[in-house]
Parts: sequence; structure tokens; C-alpha cells
Amino acid sequence: MTDNDRKQAKLDEIVSEGDGDSEKEPTEGVNSFSQSLFEDPEEEFGVHPDSDTSESKLDSILSEYISEIDPRLVEAGWSFLPNKSVEYSKVDQSMLNHTRNLVYFLHQLARQVENTDLPPITPEKLRHFVALAVAHDYHKLREEDENPDERFDIKIKELEPFIKQIGLDEFSAIQDDPDSALSMRTFRSCAVDHHETDNANSTRVTTTWREYRPLIRLADAMASSTTPEAATNARVQDRFREAFPSGNVELAYHQTDHVSGIFTNLLNKAVSEYLQEEYNYQLLTMYQDGCVYLAPTEEDQPDTDEDIVAAITSQLEDSIGDSHPSYNDVDQLRSNFSIVGAQGLYSLNEPDFFYAGSGTMLQAVVRKGITDGDADNSATDAATESMELLEDELGTEFEKTEQQYGLGRFVNTIKSWFVDPLLPSDRTANDLIRATVTAFGLSDELSEDLVALSEGTTSELTSGGKWEYSYAIAQALLDRHGTGPVIPTVEDEIVTTLSDGLAALVDDDTDWQTLIQNAHAGDMSTEVQAFIGENLRIGGGNLILTSATVDTYDEYVKSSRGKTCTLCNRGVAAGGNLGPMKSKQSLTTLQGGFSNREMVGGMKRDKLLLCSTCRIEFSLRETAASRRDEGRLFFHLVPDYFYTPYSWRLYSRLINRFTGENRVRLGRLAERVFDIDSLEEFTGVMDELTQPEGNGRTMIESLSQQFDRNQQFGAQTVGYFKNPDNDTEFQFFGAFLALTVSAYTGMRVYLSSSPVPEMRSRDFPEFAKIGSGFTQVTTFYGETVPLTSLRSVLQSAAAVVKLGYAIQGNDRNDSLFAKYLRTTRNELLPGSYLLKRAVQTSDEGPYIPALMRYAVALDQRNAIRQSNSQMSDTPHNRITTLADLAYDAIRPASGHDRKPHRVERVFRESVKAVSKTGQQLDREDYRMCVSGRLQKMIDRQAGDAVYPVSAEESNAGTPLQKRIEEYAKYFVDEILYGIANGRPSQLKRLENNLADGFFGATLRAEAEYYEEDSAEKQTADQV
Repeated sequence: MTDNDRKQAKLDEIVSEGDGDSEKEPTEGVNSFSQSLFEDPEEEFGVHPDSDTSESKLDSILSEYISEIDPRLVEAGWSFLPNKSVEYSKVDQSMLNHTRNLVYFLHQLARQVENTDLPPITPEKLRHFVALAVAHDYHKLREEDENPDERFDIKIKELEPFIKQIGLDEFSAIQDDPDSALSMRTFRSCAVDHHETDNANSTRVTTTWREYRPLIRLADAMASSTTPEAATNARVQDRFREAFPSGNVELAYHQTDHVSGIFTNLLNKAVSEYLQEEYNYQLLTMYQDGCVYLAPTEEDQPDTDEDIVAAITSQLEDSIGDSHPSYNDVDQLRSNFSIVGAQGLYSLNEPDFFYAGSGTMLQAVVRKGITDGDADNSATDAATESMELLEDELGTEFEKTEQQYGLGRFVNTIKSWFVDPLLPSDRTANDLIRATVTAFGLSDELSEDLVALSEGTTSELTSGGKWEYSYAIAQALLDRHGTGPVIPTVEDEIVTTLSDGLAALVDDDTDWQTLIQNAHAGDMSTEVQAFIGENLRIGGGNLILTSATVDTYDEYVKSSRGKTCTLCNRGVAAGGNLGPMKSKQSLTTLQGGFSNREMVGGMKRDKLLLCSTCRIEFSLRETAASRRDEGRLFFHLVPDYFYTPYSWRLYSRLINRFTGENRVRLGRLAERVFDIDSLEEFTGVMDELTQPEGNGRTMIESLSQQFDRNQQFGAQTVGYFKNPDNDTEFQFFGAFLALTVSAYTGMRVYLSSSPVPEMRSRDFPEFAKIGSGFTQVTTFYGETVPLTSLRSVLQSAAAVVKLGYAIQGNDRNDSLFAKYLRTTRNELLPGSYLLKRAVQTSDEGPYIPALMRYAVALDQRNAIRQSNSQMSDTPHNRITTLADLAYDAIRPASGHDRKPHRVERVFRESVKAVSKTGQQLDREDYRMCVSGRLQKMIDRQAGDAVYPVSAEESNAGTPLQKRIEEYAKYFVDEILYGIANGRPSQLKRLENNLADGFFGATLRAEAEYYEEDSAEKQTADQV
């Protein structure tokens, strides 16, 4: 089916549907897309829907579009119909997304013009604009769209059924005022005249359309703009001035040249807030890497200078602290801490000091320490030995419990992360002991006793990086406060004591919290400022501070290669310390040696090196996500082409349903995806991706959970962590889930093994991009998936899943999918091959109609992918026609357990007829050979394996011999010559797989025969 056929089929479905069900469709529509996306959409507006403000009235119109109109467009198949496509050198955009972009933009524009001197957009006008936005590209649904001369030759009688079926006429009317609805002439005027082209039909349009045309054209231009700078170019600015000839406002933008994820999302928000507060910019649209604004023309415009960068950095630091509840929630913050077992302390994340603050971090460490260990359980053997050693030297008795052991970890953490950074660089080991005891408000006697320990004991307590003096300090805390459940009740007292003790370690005019924060995250503020200076553009301004990050010649000489970030290739700020770039694997979960690039030469790779911004990104994700599996894949989801604040909140809410704890049912998901055109199946996709515990397997997780969606916008990242059996099946299912999420949400996707995307959405025009390193599955999926191929690719993948699991029965073994994928590469008809294996291993016998459609879809797409042939010429279609001809002449007998070789008998005898001649013959001789051998087979095996079909029972109604000759002619022309190039030896090599196809096609023909026979009998009984 060509694109035009698909367009016309969808249009025919809409036009041909009766009016009888029209009242039910809005209800269906609300449920047709994600319940999570559309449930209570009003809560994302920020204004109570029942309030009588102009904003609430505008919001109610968008809410009505979401509930009433958008679902009908989904049902009409607009998710997969291209509005822009790579085949025409555009960036893929579906009809659905293009329409949504217009509607969301018009809504946001109507909200924001109220903050400018532009004329307002009333709720009545917005309602009209939205209705026209849906209808404006009607011509792209028509076959005539390919002909420029007929593209806009649209009559009202053709357009009217579409308008009524989608409900645009009713939508355009104000409640209780049906006369306010747009006329059909105005809808038709929009459909033929919204393009400013020579072939547009600009005559005989309504005055209403002439009034609305500039704004619809502006919205269309914005909805078609793929980047922030494209949305503010001269063409769009002209459209804006046409729509708003008066007013001192223009379009402006900011852009970031690097995308990491949550961090750059927060940066986008910080820049937006700064521009609004300082320059009165009004936000319109948000891209993955920037935003577009209404900007006043009479006020000073911002330049990206150092003062602005510093101000934005400060605003970003504040917003990060407010972006997630854990940064103000001590319990959530302490959940980020891990334990370094060998050294007996907690491992903290330095970026947490950057946005949570030293005081909050101190309280989180205290709370974790006082609940770490049970007083009724014993400490570990190794810890008990050290405690007994201290008992002997100090002459005191220790509890030697798990609680004391946990408190020892807590004391050690305070010593390493809070006390040590406050001491001079020339401090001694004894200075550290005394300072730690002082910080806890304990006696000088204890510190002197610890300092006076024998050399042997000291060696035992500090070997291997340990600091087991902490057990003695922990015992002192137990002596002071008591043991067991009393310890958690004195949290505030311990925090106060530590705060006073740490303050006592520094000068009176120095804030210990600032010193601690600078010690662990002091470079981060400088690094963030350098990052902003390098990557931020405002209004097309040049990058500034380009020397902020450097890799000097000396650095290359010292290490024989440059110190650049493993993920984004950035270095460190000038004069910065390279040490912090060596990041913990526990933070990144990336395997050792992972890199987005290969060094020239055979040198050994460094450990994971991350710049400050990437370390902040990972720390943010660690706060948001619970899964830390190594070797994950990442779905980098981007808008098609932009969000507005409202649509961003909707999509964020949707993606954050992937909690990492809910489960995916792959088999049921494959069924839904295969029939994704069906409204019912489309509705169920999200259900299969987010099953409760007990169903399916955990596989995917949003990496921005619980981050305030009002504090950040731009990119969405989903981690995929399915337990792998081998790389091939892991990548296969990862790509399947990525494409499924993309198709369902309407967001474009880049699938990568890198947690930070190596490319932005502007870097690939296709709807989906599969990154490098997926060599096991790119042969099946391709390196890119255009929108026009998305549905067929998804159906093929779903077919592999369903057929593969059918072969396995109740025993699920995903490792076998590597074998199934090889079949798609090696077999001409892989679907038929897998179908026959499923039949052979199934308890349901050879007739499995539920699987036949999967085999057909896989055969069709595989043939097109391998041979690039037209749909009508595929091997699948040829073997299907051949099987139909055979079934109308010679049918396999029932009984005998219906073994495959009996079903394939006619085809295999035909192959023998042409391959055993011993010489090359002409076509007519081959036909005679086939016809003669089949006739002999009937005479020899009639009533056993096969039987002849009488003229009365056949579809052709002709004598048997004529039907056999028709079969023989088609076999020779289309199979021997059409597929095997007239070479019997080549046909012999293809025989088994073609026989698989013949087997499946015969089962389908038989199923159709019995369905028709049953229908005829039912009709006869009714008569």
C-alpha cells in the first residue's frame, strides 16, 4: 500500500462511517489515547477550571480539544500519517503532532499576549482557531495532493463529512450559541487557502477566514519549525508581523548547544525565568535545546555576557534545590548514600552538596547513622575483633552490637566528609582524631586516649584505608545517649552538637557550611558557569567564554592524551582540578572502558572521566531513579517538534508512569502493537507497559521521577534494564520498547547505549534513530526508522515476538530471539518459517489462525526490505497466489495429523518436476512437466495425501485439468522465473523456505474456505 493509498483509506474510513455512532465517539475518544495523559488535564493548567478568569476560559477550550477532538484524530490514524517526511527532505512529523503543535501553540499564544501590548485572543476566537487548525491540512489526506494543480480543488460536499465526523462544526460553536459555529465555507476557505502558494485557491473565501488567516499561517509556520532558531527566522517573523501588525513585540529565542537531560532541562527553565524577570520575555514553545519567546522590541535586549551567565548560574543553583523533594527531604536524600564496606563509611555524592547544602547533608548523614544497625544483633566478626582490641587498650567495655557498628560508619563519614575538609592541609593523623572527637562534643580525655594507642593497635585500626577509631567514638555516643531505640530520638541533639562542634573548628568569621560545600562542590559552580558560557545562546548571539574549558598542551603531554569527559568530550574549567573527573562507577553505572569515542592508537583507556555537568546530571538521575543496573540502554525522547508548558507537563506525567517497579508484558504488548491501528489496542499499549507486580517483567524506568515538571523542561530519558540473556535479544527488545513508547506518545526517539545523547533531535530527521553499537539488530530495524515505516517496523517486531513465543510455548527463553532474528536475515519468508515451527511445536495442531497474520506481516516487510520490490511482486504474494491456485485444484486431505509435508505436497512435487529434468528447458516444457507430474500424483495418491477438487466446488468452476495447467503456468512464470531466475538449481536451494510459505498460505486458504462455508450454512439455516 502506497502513502496515497493509506491516506485515502483513512479518509474513506472517516467519510464512510455513519452518523449513528457519532454521539459515542467523544467518550471513546477520551479513552482512546492514554488515560494517564488525559485524566484530569485541568490540573496541569495551574488555574482552577471553574474560575471565571480569561486564562481558565482559554484553558477549557484546550481541555475540550484534548477530550473531544484529539482522540478522533488518533482513531483516524493520524499518528502514522506524515505531514512532513524525510522522503521530501523534511524532518518527520505526523499529521497528529503537527495539528497538536498548532493547537498547543495557539493556546499558549492566547495566554501570553495578555502579558504584552498585542491585541488579545478571546476564547471565542481561540475556539475558531483550534477548529481551523485541525482542518487546515485536509488536502494532505487526499490522493490529489500529489498533483499540485488539483491539490486545493476541494469542494464543500467533499469536506463536510470530514468536518462533521471529527466534530469540528460543533466544537467551533460557543456553548448555547450554535449560530457562533464556523460555516462550512469558512472551513473550506481554510482548507484551500492556508498556504501562500501559486496553486492555493484564494478566491471566493469568507471574510471570517480573511480575518483569521494571518494567525493560522503563523501557527502553521511555528508548528513546522524544527529548532528555536528556525521558529524565529525572517519567514516566521514576517508571519508574526502579518498576524500582529501593531504592537512592539517580536519572536526571540535561547538555545543551548549541549543536551544532557535533567540538568539542561533545569537550565532551560532557569534561563526562561531570568529572561522573563529581567527582560519581560514571555515563553511560547520549548524545544529539546531551547525556547521561543515573545520579546519586547523597545527594551534592551540581553547579550550573553559574564554578568548574565553568573546570574543564570545563581538562579540555576537555587532552582535545582527546589526541583526535587529529596533535596528538602532528609529521608529521601539519605537514600542516595551507599556504603563503602572496606573503609567503613558512607559514600556521599559531591553534587548533593551543590544543591542540597552542607546543613541538610549533615542532617541526612546523622539520620542514616542513628538508624543504621540493630542493638539486638552482633557486629560483624571483623568489626568485633577491632572493638575488642580497643577494649583492651582503653580499658572500657564496648557493646559490640550492630548498632555500634553502624554508628561507627556514621562517625567515620563525619570525619571524612565534614571534619577533614575544615582542617589545614598539613594536619596530622592525631589532629584529625582530636578534631573529630571535638566535633562530637566528647571529652579531651577520649581523644588523648586514642592518640596514645600503641603503634600495633594503630596499625590494625588504620590498615587498608580504615579508620576504626570510630568504634570508640560510637561507644562514647552510646554511653552519653543510651542504647537501643533511644538513639533515633536524639537526632536533633546530635545535629546541634555537630553543628556547634564543626563551627568550633573554623574561625569565628567563617561559615563551616560554606567551607564544606566549597570543599566538595566548590568547583561545580565555576564549572556550571563555564558550561553556560560555552553553550548558551540568546537571540542568536555568539558563544562567549569560549576559553572557559580547555585542554592545554601540558595536559596532553603529562598523560599522553587529553583529559576530556567520556560522554560529552568537555574538559574542565581553566585552572580546574582534573581529579574529580575520575568518577565512581556506582554513580554512572557504566561499565569500565565505556566511551562515546575511541582514542587514536592502542593506548589503555582511562577510568570513567566525567565533566562537572555530567556528574551533576548523574547525581540528579540517581536521586530520581532507583534502578542502577549496568549495561542499560536509554530512550532519549524528544518532542515533534516542540512542547508548550502545558503539553510538557502532560508528557512528563505520562513518562513518569515508568517507575522501574511496574512491569511489561511483552507477549500482550506485541499483540497490542501489531494492531496499533485499532482504537482498542492502541488504548491498551500503556497498560501493557505499566502492569502491576505479578504481571510481566520490570524493564523500563523514567530517569526524572518526582522532579518538579514546572521547574524543568526539554528532554525525557527512559532507562531500559531488562535482564539480558544475550546482546541480540537485549537490543531487540530494547528497540521494540523504544519504538513502541515513541509511537504511542508521539515523541521522536533516539535509542543509545549512552546515558547522555550523542546527538540532539536536530541532528536526525527520521522519527526514530538507533545509535551506533546496535549491530545485532540494525539489520532488522535499520539505523533509522522514518515515520512512513514506523508502523510496519513495529508490526514486524511484534510478529517476531508473537511467533517466537508461540514456538516456545509455556517455556519463555528470550535468548532464542537471536536465532529468530537470524531467520529474518537468512530466509526469504521468515514469517512462514517461524509459523511452521510454531505449528510443529504447538499443542493446538496445525491450524493456528491467530498466528497467520503475524507471519504474513513479517514476510511482506522482509521481502520489501531485502529486495525493495513492489508490494504486488513480493515472494510472499507470489507464493500466496500459487497456494490459492493449488487449493482450488488439488487440496491436502484431512486427517493424518496434517503433517506439514502433506500440506506442501503439491509444491514439492512441482519443484521436483522442474529440477529433475537434467537439462534446461523452455517455459512451455517446464509447464508440461509440472502439470504432468501433478496429474500422476493425483492418480497415485488420490484420497490419501491429496484429493482433486471438483469443478462445482472450485472457485474457478473450470475442469480440473485446466486448473492444474493454470497452476503450472503460474508456478513456472512467477516462482521458477520470477523468484529463481529460471534456474531449477536456485529454486532447489530456496525450496524449503518457499515450502514454508506455501504451507502457511495453504492454511490461510483453508481457513477462508471454511469461514465462507460456515457463513453460507448459517445463511441457509436462517432462510
